[in-house]
Amino acid sequence: MDLITTQDWTKFRNLETLPQKAGVSRDKLGLLVAKELADNALDHCGHCEVGYVEPNGFYVKDQGEGINPELLPKLFSINRPFLSSKILRMPTRGALGNGLRVVSGAVIASGGSLCVSTRGQRYQIHFQADGTSTAKQVGDSPHTGTKIEIQFGDSLTPNLKWAESAIHFNQGEEYKGRTSGYWYTSEAFYELCQGYTGSVRELVAEFDGCTGTKAGKVASDYKSKVVQSLSFAETELLLCVIRNNSKPVNGNRLFGIGEMSGNGYYRMDSQFTVDSGKGEYVAEIPYVMEAWVDYNQPHGLDFLMNKSPTTGQMSWYRGKQEQTISGCGLFEDIKMKPARVVVNMITPYMPIISDGKAPDLRPMKETIVAVIQKAAKRAKKHIPPTDKKKSQKVIILSHLQVAIDKASGNGKYPFSLRQLYYAIRPYINSELGRQLEYGNFCGIITNYENECGEIPNLYRDNRGVLYHPHTGEEIPIGTLTVQNYSRPNWTFNKILYCEKEGLFPLLKQAKFPERYDCALVTSKGYASRAVKDLLDMLGETEEELQFFCIHDADAAGTKIYETLVEETKARPGRKVRVINLGLDPEEAVHMGLEVEKLERKRDEKPVAGYVAGEWKDWLQTNRVELNAMDSELFVSWLEGKMSEYDKGKVIPDSSTLMLSLEQSIQQRVEQEIMNEILREAHLEERVRQRMLHLSPELSERYKVLEEEVYHVLDNQREQCWREVISNISDQIEL
Repeated sequence: MDLITTQDWTKFRNLETLPQKAGVSRDKLGLLVAKELADNALDHCGHCEVGYVEPNGFYVKDQGEGINPELLPKLFSINRPFLSSKILRMPTRGALGNGLRVVSGAVIASGGSLCVSTRGQRYQIHFQADGTSTAKQVGDSPHTGTKIEIQFGDSLTPNLKWAESAIHFNQGEEYKGRTSGYWYTSEAFYELCQGYTGSVRELVAEFDGCTGTKAGKVASDYKSKVVQSLSFAETELLLCVIRNNSKPVNGNRLFGIGEMSGNGYYRMDSQFTVDSGKGEYVAEIPYVMEAWVDYNQPHGLDFLMNKSPTTGQMSWYRGKQEQTISGCGLFEDIKMKPARVVVNMITPYMPIISDGKAPDLRPMKETIVAVIQKAAKRAKKHIPPTDKKKSQKVIILSHLQVAIDKASGNGKYPFSLRQLYYAIRPYINSELGRQLEYGNFCGIITNYENECGEIPNLYRDNRGVLYHPHTGEEIPIGTLTVQNYSRPNWTFNKILYCEKEGLFPLLKQAKFPERYDCALVTSKGYASRAVKDLLDMLGETEEELQFFCIHDADAAGTKIYETLVEETKARPGRKVRVINLGLDPEEAVHMGLEVEKLERKRDEKPVAGYVAGEWKDWLQTNRVELNAMDSELFVSWLEGKMSEYDKGKVIPDSSTLMLSLEQSIQQRVEQEIMNEILREAHLEERVRQRMLHLSPELSERYKVLEEEVYHVLDNQREQCWREVISNISDQIEL
């Protein structure tokens, strides 16, 4: 097959490949496009306005000098060479020159449209198949600055959240200096020279400390040279001269956003270095890191680069005593309570890890952690004293009855635990300003029921499956199904609980449940309350029953078994004995199964009390899954385990056997006699004659039948039309 050649710019016009160039997922393209345009406007004139435009678009406008209309085709072409005014390193919002190509690509890929109003005229941008564009004047515009209007096709949706955030944080002073020679490595300065179209003197004049007559002096040795013609050695020498005629720019000259009312605020100035690959000069990059923390707002994180939201994926995990910030090279724990955090970094240059400007924050991680911690400490003084004493438990229990009434329709209907959770959640949001975690809520309700009794009409959702051998019936397990469950007589005398539902098809294929008269139960991990209730219920039946459990050889697996047999808060005192079949760590190692190595965590993983000390420590850094056994080994292992406890097949007593045989014979006899009677009575012919007799009456009834059914159902909506037909049938005398 011949190789197929494609141009890199074609990736901008396809929604499958545009995210690669944009550096964000497809669902965030609407956010990014609006942010790119807002960032450009803010950098250009310091302010802008955004808004939605029906049916599926938005606009960004500013009051700047406008764009030269002759540049519009080039600016909005996706196949143009790399073009950016920001190749000179400055603490502005943008970083590289892909922004407008992403904007154009999103419009092209979604089948949308783009208009630019500038310097009194309105232009429609037309995108060509070869990646170029044209700008056609379509009217006048009263707008004095620049206004860009975009309509997306149906495959994209506009979203102004990032753009509005950039506008909101457009506060504080801006850097008023020029780029610095200390901000470039030898290679970066060479690439700058390769892309610069002016003279050497003009380039030198762009640098801090080298303006005016000094620029001419610095560039005096290069009068006959074009910047782009300079060799690597010549550019490195020029960089040396520029540095010798200037001083490093301190972080305090970069300014920042500054304090905001109601927040704990902290700022640190620092710098990081970028090593040179083959040259002599290392880049010394100053930066400002500032953070705001607000304990009175919902838990969350905004990370800004030069006052604009970063496109990199950042996460803010919530714990009790510490929060975890991750993404863009970070994974750091910060000791503080849940809060709303905003971090802003001002810097002239940021290492990036994608075309979409996602930053690499690893060099600044210690500073980021420090400013958040110090801002969090200062934020404590903004917490109202009454809020410090509130707890989720107090709020939940104080509003519990109101929530129960809402979830149940004032006691009219049964309701699920999750419905009760959603009825309670608004009170937590209102009084604490943060989300209620479902796991915490379940624990509080479980403790409440243990102390006060079960909440009437509250049921748990199905979270497990019970499989009956011989019948093949699978029953979802929830509190309602358990209440209505009845064990089939003389069908199974064993139950196997397994944390992995995925092993059930294998056991069914091997006929394990049938050969051992063993029912299968799972709840995908820890046994749910409904599963434990089911075991208790079955333990009270008259027929003998054995209970078994299998699990992974890991810390969680040992706890799965332990929590299955231990007393529960809502139902103290396990009523049945559960036999642990493994897989235990020592056994797994002895079998030579694959051991998965784990990183030792700061906090020790909980391990069941029955595990010996040496293996308890082993489980902190090792685990073996049941799935490490192939199918044949797993079945043989389980059968070997079960054989130690197997008391034989389910066989009822002799009286039950005789009664069952008698009932089976009787059913056959009854059916045979019934068939004989019907044949002798000429049933089919008699039915045909009777229907012919009723035909006139039915014909009259057919005329009003539909109207009659509609009338009944209008007044008795709980009925089905089949019930109505049955009632009408009963009215006809046969």
